[in-house]
Amino acid sequence: MVSSSSQKNFRSLLSTFRSPSYKPAKTPEENDEFEGTPTKKAYRGDSLLPNFEEFQRQPQIPNAEIDVLDDDIPLDAFDKELLSQLGHDATELTVPMYEQKVIPQPEPFSTPLHRGRSSKFGSSNTLITPPFRPLASSSSDFESPPSPSLTVEGISRGRLHGLDVHKSPHWPPARDITPPVTFSPFQRRAVVKSPEIQLKHAPPIIQGIRLVSTRELPDRFRTLFSFPLFNAIQSKTFPVIYHRADNVVLSAPTGSGKTVIMELAICKLVSDLKDSHFKVVYLAPTKSLCSERFRDWRAKFAPLDLKCAELTGDTDHFQIRNVQQASIIITTPEKWDSMTRKWKDHMKLMQLIKLVLIDEVHILKEARGATLEAVISRMKSVNSNVRFVALSATVPNSEDIASWLGKDPTNQHLPAHRERFGEEFRPVTLQKFVYGYQANGNDFAFDKVCETKLPEVLAKHSSKKPILVFCCTRNSAIATSKNLAKLWSSTNPSQRLWKSPTKPIHVQNADLSGIVSTGVAFHHAGLDSADRHTIETSFLNGQINVICCTSTLAVGVNLPCHLVVIKNTVSWQDGGCKEYADLEMMQMLGRAGRPQFDDSAVGVIITRKERVGHYEKLVSGSDPLESCLHLNLIDHLNAEIGLGTVTDIESAIRWLRGTFFFVRLQRNPTYYKLKEGGNRADEEELLRQTCEKDLELLQENDLVTANPPFKSTELGDAMARYYVKFETMKLFLSLPQKAKMSEILSVIAQADEFRDIRLKPGEKSLYKEINKASGIKFPIKTDINLSAHKITLLIQSELGAVELPSGEQFQKHRLSFQQDKSLVFSHINRIIRCIIDCQLAHGDSVSARHALELSRSLGAKAWDDSVLQLKQIDQIGIVAVRKFASAGITNMEQLEAAEPIRIETILSRNPPFGMKLLTRVAEFPKPRVSLKEVGKDIKPGKIPRVKFKADIGFVNEKPPLYFQKRQVYVCFLAEISDGRIIDFRRFQ
Repeated sequence: MVSSSSQKNFRSLLSTFRSPSYKPAKTPEENDEFEGTPTKKAYRGDSLLPNFEEFQRQPQIPNAEIDVLDDDIPLDAFDKELLSQLGHDATELTVPMYEQKVIPQPEPFSTPLHRGRSSKFGSSNTLITPPFRPLASSSSDFESPPSPSLTVEGISRGRLHGLDVHKSPHWPPARDITPPVTFSPFQRRAVVKSPEIQLKHAPPIIQGIRLVSTRELPDRFRTLFSFPLFNAIQSKTFPVIYHRADNVVLSAPTGSGKTVIMELAICKLVSDLKDSHFKVVYLAPTKSLCSERFRDWRAKFAPLDLKCAELTGDTDHFQIRNVQQASIIITTPEKWDSMTRKWKDHMKLMQLIKLVLIDEVHILKEARGATLEAVISRMKSVNSNVRFVALSATVPNSEDIASWLGKDPTNQHLPAHRERFGEEFRPVTLQKFVYGYQANGNDFAFDKVCETKLPEVLAKHSSKKPILVFCCTRNSAIATSKNLAKLWSSTNPSQRLWKSPTKPIHVQNADLSGIVSTGVAFHHAGLDSADRHTIETSFLNGQINVICCTSTLAVGVNLPCHLVVIKNTVSWQDGGCKEYADLEMMQMLGRAGRPQFDDSAVGVIITRKERVGHYEKLVSGSDPLESCLHLNLIDHLNAEIGLGTVTDIESAIRWLRGTFFFVRLQRNPTYYKLKEGGNRADEEELLRQTCEKDLELLQENDLVTANPPFKSTELGDAMARYYVKFETMKLFLSLPQKAKMSEILSVIAQADEFRDIRLKPGEKSLYKEINKASGIKFPIKTDINLSAHKITLLIQSELGAVELPSGEQFQKHRLSFQQDKSLVFSHINRIIRCIIDCQLAHGDSVSARHALELSRSLGAKAWDDSVLQLKQIDQIGIVAVRKFASAGITNMEQLEAAEPIRIETILSRNPPFGMKLLTRVAEFPKPRVSLKEVGKDIKPGKIPRVKFKADIGFVNEKPPLYFQKRQVYVCFLAEISDGRIIDFRRFQ
């Protein structure tokens, strides 16, 4: 049985993409009042630098020389910022590399440091909610020196990189010292070795931290970083991350350069190991973050001959082979959990892992954080020589993460090295406001309420700068953009909050075309890619000033702005309205203000009144991380038993003591339903009770053996191997003997993995129509009112090529129909394989055969015994299938036997289409099997014994290892008439 279906050196030139409405603050030379006297204006820029309200111009140092080499040296944003505060126009210090100049330099000086930056909206560390209650920002473990002054010293050795020199009507003229460069915001800058610059002063001290020069690194690593100095956070962390091997936990604001910390950890590993026989694992919570990091690091680490591989749920078998050859594996916790549940099969791979990088570790408090917790705890136990570096947004209890990870493999009783930085280290001043309003209806009704509040919010906070409005659905994004366009059109031109485009913007979408002339647009994943690109480019060059979008814009595409408004804190997810995950909220807010684009930013959250407190804690970083492992502990406990980590109650308790759950249980016992002031005995008892309860459930369902040492049964192994939830597993075990295909399909539709798919309002009539289609092999015979009915029909509509009924009342559901179907098929292959293994374990050949046949149909996305199987060949769609069927060609054998000219005639195509199609058909896996009796033993009164030899192969000239980028495998099932299994093999 064959599974047929499976079977250069530039700074980023970022100012090119700034909105024209962005104007840099004037430097002292630009102030009209400045004639060598103090000015009251402070140059505002990167908040990692001190903010001076007044300063005195210092005597200049004569004959301060800069050694120059062979190219122009433009200063980067950091240096311009520093020099502007010292009283120099940064543009004066751009030196042609073909000559040496004497550049006047200021002397070092001390000036009082003003930690809190202010704006017309208030302190940068203030969160305001109606009725504007101030909230304190989280503190930093590293405090500035007690001295009231901060010394800022000149730059020492460093590499200087230029900003954009393109002219803009909103920017002061600059000397064009570089040749024209075409740069895309979506391309990573090329990495080349920078010239060596010698300056006469030590590196500056920022926030009490002496900045580290990239020259501290060997030449081969220095070229990875396109700046001369690490920022304050990176510099403070540099000694422990690059010169030591301790585990590290870093808690810092979003956008503060935490990625560089991970890159330094990789450099440390490469420096320590003399060969390339190692692997680094990078864990990020979302596929989009993984893809972004993969694109970035694939180019960045290529000069070091470090290959990157992406391993996510979307990874095909070809990419999995790349993982074996890669030095850096980029993956999600779920995918890595699936891999490490079979770590004994990947022992060599696991022992090669020397560094695990955990991005966004604060997802521990979310439901899916349990997976991250389990997989990290497992990595600690199966690999005794791995270093962990965990990065987090600002959280109050990062010390708990440090306690969980431990100092190093041999000092687990000591906490990991911890660095914690507060909001004062944020690269751009970000004010956050939370507005709460009364909600008297459902989520859609409240979204309308939020819409009425939006104009007031924009008027108060936009400062006539670029705006992103995040909306809960695509329709909400479209409606909001239209309302804002109407508002702009009806407002007096002098009072408008943003400018209209200075040139026409051409888009294909009719709704979009009607509003872009007002400077407003919408953006979502369903929009044509060309239109999306046009909107993104127009926003970056200042033609579009407001984008109403869905949360998908928060990751991947870099569209920084001044104001982010999250209009309603729910979104349409998996068939219903749900609150955004905290990670999503922080990613959306993170779009407000970027150092290369802006010097201040505002983030506004509009939510229900009862949710105000939650979001105040979130944005202030005062909400502690809690574990979610206890909520679905049984799934992970079963996996650990299968791995041999847990063999009895005592080893189960020891395993739990190594989790983040145990750390938080000791800190916050009431959260985990343990009485306040509970002692160690109480904790031990809770752990014991938890383990005993879950072990009993596993044993009752025959997933784990009854007596110690506990081992997984075949069923328990299947549950762990295929990453199936316990509640789903119980459904599979309830299948009757000799289950029909329809019964198997029914339990699949009830799987807990699909619990978020709901029958939405207005969809009932759609699925009633689909239920009548001829492609539905097993129609629903009762009223369609359950989510399981919908899921069954979604599966069958794909296998039977059922098209959505015509009519507006049906077509309006097309998008959600496709999304729901895609979600189902993202899980279904592992689910059906789990069912197959369960039926094999039971020895039920009938159920196993039906499950195998359904599996083949699901893999091909076509019923196995129908003409639709031809769809597996490229360039054969549903229309071509119908034409072939009308001509009497209904299977692969008949198609392969057809002449090229006949194929071209049937499909109305020109030569050599037929010959090319037949070439693809020849690649389709065609298995063969022959059976030969080689002996028998038949004696009276004894059970007859017959011995057969099965010969399995392929008719294809060359055995197909892959088809349609999926690995081909062959299943061989031998059964007898009473439904018992004689033999089963799975070959690859």
